[in-house]
Amino acid sequence: MKNDFLKVLAIALLCVAFTTASSGQTLTKKHNEKATKKHSKIDKSKVPKVVTEAFIAEYPSVVYEDYYGYPKHDFYDEWYGYNPYLFEYESPEYYVVEFTKNKTMHKAIYSKEGKKIAVHKKVTDGLPKSIANAIKKGTYNAWTVATEKEEIFKDTDKDKLKVYKVEVSSGTKKHHLFYDLEGVLLKDEKVK
Repeated sequence: MKNDFLKVLAIALLCVAFTTASSGQTLTKKHNEKATKKHSKIDKSKVPKVVTEAFIAEYPSVVYEDYYGYPKHDFYDEWYGYNPYLFEYESPEYYVVEFTKNKTMHKAIYSKEGKKIAVHKKVTDGLPKSIANAIKKGTYNAWTVATEKEEIFKDTDKDKLKVYKVEVSSGTKKHHLFYDLEGVLLKDEKVK
């Protein structure tokens, strides 16, 4: 009788262990799939006409553009804030238009009413000295600075008011640092 009880207990424990391990693998697999899933574009016909008209008026010579939805966000105080992993497809409050201008990747952000929020321009060359010095003297001086950076303009890519977004990393840790042109750190955002 005691041996039968031990056999049943052993089988039960194995079942619990197997179920726990397989559900853990399923959760990990789902998380990894979500992290690597490419964001879906929104068909241009589903973007409000005021957004496409505002974009075409400002960038008439752009041939290829991709549209993405973006959720509700407070761009009033932090107009340069934008997380490319927070896309929204069902009922976006904002629209991100990715396009190439002069062989450089740009992202323009518009409200659903067609108001321009900001323009992000990819930068692959060096940072202004003020920002490079701020990084060298700051908390992340020993971290690796990513090759690609962004200039973020409040209105157009000719605007004097701009912020620089720099990604720094150390091992598996990553941060996005936002600096003004004077090298003042405006925001330190941990990347998850």
